[in-house]
Amino acid sequence: MFQLPIRSTLITGTLVALLALGGTVSVSSSAQADDGEAVALTVSVAAKLPVGPVQIHCLLPVGSRVDAAPVVVTIHGLKPFSHVEVWVHSTPVLLISGTADSAGDFSGSGTLPAGLEAGGHTIEVIGTSAAEDPFSQVAASFAVTEAGTIGSATTSDTNGVLGLVVPAAAAAVFNAPTLVANRSTTTGVLGIVAVSDGRTISQEGWTLSADVADFVNAGDGSVIGKAQLGLAPQLVSTEATGVSLFAAQNAGAATYPMNLAAGAPAQTVGATVLNAGLTFVAPPEKSVGTYRSTLSLTLVSQ
Repeated sequence: MFQLPIRSTLITGTLVALLALGGTVSVSSSAQADDGEAVALTVSVAAKLPVGPVQIHCLLPVGSRVDAAPVVVTIHGLKPFSHVEVWVHSTPVLLISGTADSAGDFSGSGTLPAGLEAGGHTIEVIGTSAAEDPFSQVAASFAVTEAGTIGSATTSDTNGVLGLVVPAAAAAVFNAPTLVANRSTTTGVLGIVAVSDGRTISQEGWTLSADVADFVNAGDGSVIGKAQLGLAPQLVSTEATGVSLFAAQNAGAATYPMNLAAGAPAQTVGATVLNAGLTFVAPPEKSVGTYRSTLSLTLVSQ
């Protein structure tokens, strides 16, 4: 049977991010195309890949004498090679200073000054974030007892969030259909998506999955099953060390939902940029027309 190329359209209609704390973020859009035209969809969520917040971890030894108490500060999310200062107040005293490394990380240690008065004090970090914004942030507050020891301390250990981001320039694009082995075949790419993991403390890991609805011809109501859409995950770049891709789904035998990628616990902090190759094969008995579907992406914390 000779079959004319089918006009196929993939609608990336809903992108859903399930955050680590159980919240949801969703955006919707739609697209159409005539025979021979590229099918393009752009979802404007973020103008660029995310720059995570500055993460500060401060250690203070409760019970130690002030004049011998070490302060250890670790910072993530700084502008690379930017200057960092750590001060103790009320009377300002510079404890630690230095320069962030090429990844925007900094760690340093110092000793609290002798003679701090009994009562409350704070430790402040001053620097420049990866977004090139100057900031000053209280990293810890602590109390000095009349005996000259650290009686209590509260630190600002922040964990960050897990999120799914679609840059404004991303697009899901199909090429014009062609006949391959006497079947109408359309190939394309999903477009860039990014997993942003700023959970520098908990580091649970994550899994990104995709689900696809059956393709429906609005003209005559005929349906092409979602198994006809093949999807091959692609890793574009990553700042993490534990990201892996799952096996591709072949057009004609695809099973959804499917996992696209996963990040191993304690190895996923940073941005991971992903894409996917798409192949849509129409059964020869189906009528010519435009078939529409919905692809959903779901990001969950492990």
